[in-house]
Amino acid sequence: MKLKSLLLILSLIPLLSYADECAVCNKKLRNKFIRTKEADYCSKKCYHSTLPKCGTCARTCLQGSVSMMGKNFCSKSCMRKFFKCAVCGTGLERVITLVNSFGQKLYCCQNCTKKPSCYYCSFPSGISPLADGRTICRLCRSTVVGSSVKVREIFRDLRDDLAKYYNFNKTHRIELVIVDRKRLLQESKNIYQAENGRNMALMRYQKKTVTKRLPGGRSKSVITDEKCRIYVLHSVPKDLLIDALVHELAHDHIRHNVGEVMDLASEEGFCELVASLYNERRGKKYLNAAKESNKDPIYGGGFRKMQKIYRQKRSLKKTLEYVR
Repeated sequence: MKLKSLLLILSLIPLLSYADECAVCNKKLRNKFIRTKEADYCSKKCYHSTLPKCGTCARTCLQGSVSMMGKNFCSKSCMRKFFKCAVCGTGLERVITLVNSFGQKLYCCQNCTKKPSCYYCSFPSGISPLADGRTICRLCRSTVVGSSVKVREIFRDLRDDLAKYYNFNKTHRIELVIVDRKRLLQESKNIYQAENGRNMALMRYQKKTVTKRLPGGRSKSVITDEKCRIYVLHSVPKDLLIDALVHELAHDHIRHNVGEVMDLASEEGFCELVASLYNERRGKKYLNAAKESNKDPIYGGGFRKMQKIYRQKRSLKKTLEYVR
């Protein structure tokens, strides 16, 4: 029976048999009102205010609703517009859900869940790979920083922020080199690689020193040539780009304040800690879930170790004292 006809019949029911007040506005019910199994209402406006709103078109679901994953919709058509397969874009009425440290994504079938994984979030992806072999899912591609000018602008802003919040030195020159995956892998040779890691950036530090004679027979080492260089992949989603650059800038901070470090886990852990603190500061705490659950002994184990020290000391400077 259509809702309009139902409302007409209900409006003719006399007041005597039912509640005295509207369930929404508490007004006294008069000769005509609307009654449902749940309650009585003085008007259509009050009754409609109790009905669900469509998650897609935002209209009141007057003709009933369909629900999926805690959301209501006025029709299956609206539901399909809201839920789409992360790979092929098909509107969904039933879903396959995959979850990892980056959250969850929905898929229409097993074939879509078996597509090559995104280089960044590891979810199955339907996007053609870049020239260097990286595959990027639709969501990650939508936030990629494609302009080298923008990457350098972000890098400059990060140096300013790290100097402001964590007392990092921003006066020395750091060369930023934007590369493809092949070049990054070449530069990463002989450097520890986390299991299943997806490298996005790398810091290289070189220096030359000479011994300078001082009055009284003393001497000291003086740096005559210093090269600080950070390599970063092109086409990285903005949040992950910032996370990676902060990590590498923390390596630079260590080189200028501690020097060479023997304990790799403490160094990588400190860099992950700095990145996690900056993620929290900018409201991107979701990025830290992967750090906290990382099973790699160097990156994950090191991060948990340095995080514990930081929570005890409540000082990044004092935490750095444990990086040796």
